[in-house]
Amino acid sequence: MNARLDLIEMNIREELAPIEVGKRTYLPAACYTLSKKEKKSFCECLKGVKVPQGYSSNVKSLVSMNDLKLIGLKSLDCHVLMYQLLPVAIRGILPKNVRHTITRLCSFFNSICSKEIDSQKLD
Repeated sequence: MNARLDLIEMNIREELAPIEVGKRTYLPAACYTLSKKEKKSFCECLKGVKVPQGYSSNVKSLVSMNDLKLIGLKSLDCHVLMYQLLPVAIRGILPKNVRHTITRLCSFFNSICSKEIDSQKLD
């Protein structure tokens, strides 16, 4: 709530300002928020992923289609998800500007966690 109020104070992103209806205050969804249909598509994509043995856990077993959540991720699973699976899974779901930003962040984290860092690629 405080972050949304800070946005109002800075006169940016007015579309994310809290909306007061009676005694309740609602926060509009951000551009990266997934609808139920989009979450289902995301989880179905991850449910269908097959990875080589020893690469990570069986991703299929980590996806809960009932709750539309990822459950029981270990640190290696989070790394594989963030570096390689997330850009693939969000391909047709999020708006282009959000998808592009998340994909570039994943690529950046993949680059800085590799054995050799190519400074030209980081720019």
